[in-house]
Amino acid sequence: MSSRLVWTAGISVLLLVALSASLVVLLAPEIYQETKQSCSLRTVDAGMVCVCNATYCDLMDPAPTSVSPGMARVYTTTKAGMRFDEHSLIFEVQPTEDSAVITVDPEVKFQEIKGFGGAFTDAAGINIASLPEQAQEYLLKSYFSEQGIEYNMGRIPMASCDFSTRGYTYNDFEGDFAMGNFSLAKEDFHYKIPYIEKAMAMNSRPMSFYGSPWSAPAWMKTNNDLIGKGSLKGEPGGQYYHSWALYFARFIEEYSKQGINMWGMTAQNEPSAGQIENFPFQCMGYTEEQQRDFIKFDLGPTLHERGHQDVKLMIMDDQRLLLPSWPSIVLADEDVYKYVSGIAIHWYTNFFVPPNGMDETHELFPDKFMLGSEACAGYIPPDPNKGVLLGSWERGERYSHNIIEDINHWVTGWVDWNIALNMEGGPNWKTNFVDAPIIVNKDAEEFYKQPMFYHMGHFSKFVEEGSIRVKSWTEGLESAVNHVAFVNPKYDLVILVVLNRSENEIPVNIRDTKQGDLHDTLPAKSIRTYIWSN
Repeated sequence: MSSRLVWTAGISVLLLVALSASLVVLLAPEIYQETKQSCSLRTVDAGMVCVCNATYCDLMDPAPTSVSPGMARVYTTTKAGMRFDEHSLIFEVQPTEDSAVITVDPEVKFQEIKGFGGAFTDAAGINIASLPEQAQEYLLKSYFSEQGIEYNMGRIPMASCDFSTRGYTYNDFEGDFAMGNFSLAKEDFHYKIPYIEKAMAMNSRPMSFYGSPWSAPAWMKTNNDLIGKGSLKGEPGGQYYHSWALYFARFIEEYSKQGINMWGMTAQNEPSAGQIENFPFQCMGYTEEQQRDFIKFDLGPTLHERGHQDVKLMIMDDQRLLLPSWPSIVLADEDVYKYVSGIAIHWYTNFFVPPNGMDETHELFPDKFMLGSEACAGYIPPDPNKGVLLGSWERGERYSHNIIEDINHWVTGWVDWNIALNMEGGPNWKTNFVDAPIIVNKDAEEFYKQPMFYHMGHFSKFVEEGSIRVKSWTEGLESAVNHVAFVNPKYDLVILVVLNRSENEIPVNIRDTKQGDLHDTLPAKSIRTYIWSN
């Protein structure tokens, strides 16, 4: 054949291939509509972050709803730079000799999981608003869409907290016990509600929101101030307590008018803080007995009378060290018991308080859920660095370690603090700067996904609401490896999250009691999520 004929034939083949490809695209465009985009890594102060702006952000595929029998899908994030890297493994009948074993028994079930999320603070909204519109969209997608880590929970401060730019309440009209002048603040309409609405609109999963109060209006408090040591005036059952209960109901109702329904409410953010002299930001003190009697005589009856009996009321909303004493006193009253659904827990003392208090609490009150309701890094102690530490793997690792520990001790969900902060760790009107999974750099018109973001995602994306913790245990593994396992009954999937805090790679057999072993090696400083069919 002449070279001209060869050239002509080659061109014909290329045209046929191109035409075939075009037809495939026309007939089945979804095959080519990839959503996944890799992380744009940048080395920063303490490690690496993923950089996002108005033109680019890393995106993920939706969480799997099925996995081929005999196989597992594996998602990996590492200190070295992997971010949700994906591969598959095949179950083998024979274990690998000399490897440690993590065994999962999907038939032994424990608590049902509510979910994971973060807080819609004023600071978060201010930072999101400082970005170009498309960057705002990417930030919210990263948290709440199928292309992100699919948070399904959100905490909403009831009026101001320290992560506001001022102290404010919803009713500063002294003596207005009927709450006739109750009204949401400009911050609700500018920095909370718009982003909550967008999160709901882009989320394929139902979202659950809960409100938390930091302080009653100053005129209702014994110290006449939003900060410092002080509690409500009078006694439970009196006009101040009853009016404060009405304030809760009005908050629920006003947010409902905006299309945002409260799944739950905590009775008070950190009630122990309001018992501390000169506490620097919004707070209000209760003893266990005061909280018990407020719920019995005021909050419980008021919420029920106004049709909010389905709102999940949570007590404590304070440190683990108060378990099981706080719920033991509050829930000892039968009337209070019927009003309370759960116990909210903060993580700030977990570095020195063991988790056995949660086990004791569950044994005492097995029908009351426990929820990790607030956490953040960059506070002191135990962290030597106050505020933002860009790229810190260790802070993300602490998140995962604590989530695994909490869930293995009966906690049903884990909600982070601010979803976005600025480069300083604010704004915060009392300069109480901390860290967050996403940090906004408004001057550069970009934001940074910290390792904390991806550590949260290894749970929130794959362990959806309704999943159930199941039994898992180890043989031959060092203490630096932590794990927790679940089944998702909706899709009949098993999910295992494994954290390797060691500086070394670790060979391991992942064993399903029915299917055999996955032979794997855990990368150094890594977190992995394994998913397979039950």
